[in-house]
Amino acid sequence: MQEKVSPQGTPRKRRTTSALCKRAKGASTGQILWHVNWQTTVTEQHGRTEVEINEQGAGQPWRYKEPITWKKRMVFLPEPSMVVDSLQGTRWTADGKVLSEVDMRRDPSNGKLTYVDSDAGAKPVSAVFQPKPESLPDELLFYWARTLPFDQSALGEAVNEACTLILSPTRQFKMDAKVKGMEVVTTPAGTFSCWRVDLAPRLVGPLKALAPKMALWCSTDSPHYWVRYQGPVGGPGSPTAIIELVKFEQERG
Repeated sequence: MQEKVSPQGTPRKRRTTSALCKRAKGASTGQILWHVNWQTTVTEQHGRTEVEINEQGAGQPWRYKEPITWKKRMVFLPEPSMVVDSLQGTRWTADGKVLSEVDMRRDPSNGKLTYVDSDAGAKPVSAVFQPKPESLPDELLFYWARTLPFDQSALGEAVNEACTLILSPTRQFKMDAKVKGMEVVTTPAGTFSCWRVDLAPRLVGPLKALAPKMALWCSTDSPHYWVRYQGPVGGPGSPTAIIELVKFEQERG
């Protein structure tokens, strides 16, 4: 199929925009911890696909004593495998004071990532490093799970994949994902037929016994939007929480 062109002969951009709202609540208490809005824009032009996610959140994540707000912008190339292009994020106190900022950018000439993390009142941490294959910020784990070969699972084949999550230049670890089968999941956004994906950090030695239990549910309908997650939401040692879809909208440009 030939790509559509504008009257001037330039291939037109094809753009799909989706917006979703998700919330986190304590698994045992049901207390709402925070809400997040995601706006995702997928742009296709010249045979290249780029995904941009803008996140806005508010609430009280683990380890924060007071409510905060935050914004993040994440850009990556989804094919043939996910390649992170950039990530910027800022967190504020309720009265608007900056708590922290993070900036990560990929150098297209060599694939290296430049990472700068600044906490209020502390010296910025910066580094340049070469990411491992299939590496992505932990914020994009949910999106990566959507790319699993669910069609193989539908044929009865075992699906076991892995990625490397980047928490910081010195904190990276493998995450294994196994498709367990289909389940029906109900959230405030509705009832969905989903693929269940069990997640497990690849730990060794005595730490292996401490690996938290995590599960993610993605819709069986392509492109397999994530619907629900259950597991820790603040790193090792954080309490178990449930993140679930509250609202979803999609439109094509």
